[in-house]
Amino acid sequence: MTKRPSLAESMRQKLEPVPPARPAIVTEVSRATEPAPAIAYHAATRAGLKKVTAALDPAVHKRLRMLAVDLEKSGEDLLREAIDDLFAKYGK
Repeated sequence: MTKRPSLAESMRQKLEPVPPARPAIVTEVSRATEPAPAIAYHAATRAGLKKVTAALDPAVHKRLRMLAVDLEKSGEDLLREAIDDLFAKYGK
């Protein structure tokens, strides 16, 4: 099994400017009136999704991680499954 590429490293590479092949010649001075807007970066797999945060007891967090390893799933997959079960329980 190959190691997945690091998301942080991928984002860092996108942010680093690519050096020009040859020196650029400036013929005109540009006057920026406003700074460029910050670009929000996110993983392509999370486009259009909303984040939910929960504070868990350390023992519960460890049990969740161990279950994820045992089932070869991510903790996020297990949480989605639990939320789907909760909706089914309440008929939503």
